[in-house]
Amino acid sequence: MEDMGFGTLAVAWIRMIRPPILFVCSFGALVSALNCSIYNNVTLSVFQILLLLLGPAFLSTGTMFHNDITDLESDKVNRPKKPVPAGILKEKTVYYLGIAFMICSIFLGTFVNYFDSGVLNWQCGLLTFLLVVIGLYYNYFGKHHGIFGHMAVAVGVGAIPYWGNLAIFPDQPLLMLPLSVAIFFLEIGREIMVCAGDYVGDLKAGFKTTPVRHGRKRSMQFALFYYLLFIPIFPLSAWDWAGIHMPPVFGIIYLIGGAILAASLLLTWLLTYRVVATTTDEKKIWKSFERYERTGTRVMIIVFQIFLLFEVFF
Repeated sequence: MEDMGFGTLAVAWIRMIRPPILFVCSFGALVSALNCSIYNNVTLSVFQILLLLLGPAFLSTGTMFHNDITDLESDKVNRPKKPVPAGILKEKTVYYLGIAFMICSIFLGTFVNYFDSGVLNWQCGLLTFLLVVIGLYYNYFGKHHGIFGHMAVAVGVGAIPYWGNLAIFPDQPLLMLPLSVAIFFLEIGREIMVCAGDYVGDLKAGFKTTPVRHGRKRSMQFALFYYLLFIPIFPLSAWDWAGIHMPPVFGIIYLIGGAILAASLLLTWLLTYRVVATTTDEKKIWKSFERYERTGTRVMIIVFQIFLLFEVFF
């Protein structure tokens, strides 16, 4: 590591942080909190906005650091050029820094409102602690327990808007509940699809993901089921078609963004499934999953978050 140049190390750490994932977490929590504040006619302070960005950033980065350590055997096959398997960064350094980041995220969630109200936000702090525990469960055990591992990841992703909700309005837990539940199901499907792309490496590493247990094609059919569950649930935050008295936090822009996201999920699934059904070339299959499921769906989630930002102003 001492022989590495500063530029090489800087790039390695940036890759470890995963800027797209960091953006999805921090921006998602912020736009959710902003929409909740508009709904309640409350203005957020600069300090609240800062912690809304930093809390999810530390949480996601810490859990991702640990994920890189526990994924090491699989990454040596699927992604050997990542910083840890390539030997650019030391395992222990990444491990202990991940612990520090996760601890910081719990404190940030607890103190998010302290300088504005003088009150500790125990609800958000507890939620952050639970997300840390779930993240550690997934990193160390979830990969070996099929669908429960995928659900652990989905809880973390679905909690992004809920974290923004509880951070500012801990006494109104229903504001982002439908969106969080919808994203939870979406992310189960997406996680199954990502693992289907990593099938070869996960098989060699001994990870018992759903694709390893049930085969790639069968698991993709499971993923489609979870993608479809997103469709009837996400409108509840704007249009309470079920009559269960969910707060109408969002409007038409949100519904349009959600419809586009749902359509993109189905399209990327179809494009990936077509490749799997027509070739046995693992390189082509892996590239299709990387292009459509890992990258394509992530881009569309960011686009959806931008629609949520537009909701703040219109």
